[in-house]
Amino acid sequence: MERPLGVTILAAGMIFAGLASAASGVLIFFAGSRGATAAAPDSGAVAAFFAALGAAGGILALAFGALHVLLAIGIYQLRRLARILTIILFLLIAVGACLGLAAALLSRSHVALLWNVSILAVDLLALWYLVGAETKEVFSRAARGV
Repeated sequence: MERPLGVTILAAGMIFAGLASAASGVLIFFAGSRGATAAAPDSGAVAAFFAALGAAGGILALAFGALHVLLAIGIYQLRRLARILTIILFLLIAVGACLGLAAALLSRSHVALLWNVSILAVDLLALWYLVGAETKEVFSRAARGV
């Protein structure tokens, strides 16, 4: 069974996004510890808050990155379950981008507006591709071993 080019491009993009998310997770860890170090002389409670915030944010970003990479591998291997879970993931990302878009409009931030519009556009394009009849058929044939 030959893999469509769109599946390869999607998997590569998801791996890139996953690695970027993991890298930002590491940076969030460092930012939290840096904030804790800066706040420690004045307030132990604020330092603990920054440390906890950095740890939680870093873990979430690392987990999100790992999920992207794992689903990308499944998409590349034409796994049906990976396609379904990727659709769910992209729907959640679209919801987040819509919330970010609303926040950007309220704050009148042009950079945030451009960022959220671009994420939403790429996300909707990937969703359109994944729910398309041809793509669905490719994953179904791969599941049947045809």
